[in-house]
Amino acid sequence: MAQSNREFQDWFNRTLPHLVGAKAVKHFKDSFQNEGFTDEVLVKWQDVKRRTNPRKRRTRSGRTPASETQPILTNSGDLGRSIDYTPQPGMVVVKSDTKGAGSDKDYAAAHNEGTTTAGRKHNVVIPKRQFMGKSKVLDRKVMEICTAQMKRILGGK
Repeated sequence: MAQSNREFQDWFNRTLPHLVGAKAVKHFKDSFQNEGFTDEVLVKWQDVKRRTNPRKRRTRSGRTPASETQPILTNSGDLGRSIDYTPQPGMVVVKSDTKGAGSDKDYAAAHNEGTTTAGRKHNVVIPKRQFMGKSKVLDRKVMEICTAQMKRILGGK
């Protein structure tokens, strides 16, 4: 039993934060490909003008320009790649902002929460396009990880 207790403590303090952090980062990064955030269900983001009012122009090959068809918030990919986690004993911090773990992108919160005070003159509206936050789907994924790992440690299947 002492071995199981030590193994559980090691798993809880060292392994679990990495497993949960990696799962959360993947869940949040999936928002960019899904063009929406999944809490209980996927809530799609408001579309962008470049796609709702296309310029009706074509490339030399006759195709629609990629800028008019690519997923929202993926032009450079920097925002999605900026999501990261910091493991700590018994917990993990997943963030995408300028304070702490994660992103050096100061515009992450403006996109995730929306704002009416962006731009040089603070009069640009950025609609909420949430990519991070509380998610019941993610909570279930984390519980599945915990259950499977605890069964393994305690000698179950």
